[in-house]
Parts: sequence; C-alpha cells; structure tokens
Amino acid sequence: MKKIVTSTFIVLFSMLVLQISAQGSGEVVVSNEVVVGNEVGNDIGEFEAKGPEGDYLKLSDLRGKMVLVILWNSLCGHCVTENAKYQEAYEAYLDKEFVKGSGFDIYQIALDKEEATWHEALETHQFPWKNHVYVIDSWKDPEIRFFGVKNLPGTFLIDGNGIILEKGFGGAEIPELLDKYLKK
Repeated sequence: MKKIVTSTFIVLFSMLVLQISAQGSGEVVVSNEVVVGNEVGNDIGEFEAKGPEGDYLKLSDLRGKMVLVILWNSLCGHCVTENAKYQEAYEAYLDKEFVKGSGFDIYQIALDKEEATWHEALETHQFPWKNHVYVIDSWKDPEIRFFGVKNLPGTFLIDGNGIILEKGFGGAEIPELLDKYLKK
C-alpha cells in the first residue's frame, strides 16, 4: 500500500512540476500526450466569456466543428475590414464537411475597452454567426494573455477536437486554409 501511495504521489508531483514549468510559455502539459497551449498542434483548451445577452458562451460548445477563433476590437479599422472576409468564409463553409470537423463556425472575442462600443458594433455589422463574447479589461485578463496575440485581429483555426491547425493568418487566407481541410 505504501508503494502505491508513494508512486501516486511521485506521478502527481511530476505532473504539477510540468504544469508549473510550462506556465507563462502559453502552454500547460495536461498529460503525456495532450498539451493545452497557443501553438499549432496544441489543444486550445476551454474558454468562456460573456455574450451580448449576458449569458456565458463556451468555446467547447462548438466542438465537432471547424472553428475560426478571432480576437478583435470594434474600433480597429483592420479588424473591421477583415470581418467582411470572415463573413464571406462563414457563409461559404458553414455546412461543409471537413476531415476534422462537421460544419464551420466562428467564435469572436471582443477586446474593446467599453462594452457599449462592442454592442454598437454588433448592431451595426449584424454578423451572421452567434458566438460573440466580450472580455472586460481584456489585455490584463490571463485567459486572453494565454492566446499570445500581440496584434489584432488574432486568429486561430481549430478542428472539431479543439486542436489548433493554423494561427496568425488574415481573412484573405481563410478559403485556402479551409479548403486544405475539406473532405475530398
């Protein structure tokens, strides 16, 4: 019994050390095989934030689909321009079958200073996707810092299992990226 308890303690302690050493690097070792992080090949992990109606929307609720995760600001001209390209991709790929997901969706994280500005932008642009969230004091938020985004918009393409396939691309590149993962 003592051997089992000691072995269990060593395994748990090793996992804790691995997690602590990975903190700050944008990745956390969950097991020997799964790494939660912000790099291609990592599991993007869980994220949830407040939606426009005050409810909380989880990124994991979109599991099973290919998902474009966008970090943006409604006062960022480049973000607004890119949103038009994201909308074209959304409409073109919404019901497509992918090798690693069925259908396509967008999860958009607003980093506006004022929540009212974000609400105005949603009203003005009338985006067809429903997964809009807002993070107050976003640049200070550790969950936002996890993404490692320095310039907006920040983009990640994740598969149906939450694995990051692509990151840091522009709206013009989305059709080519999505085509790469379409079922043939």
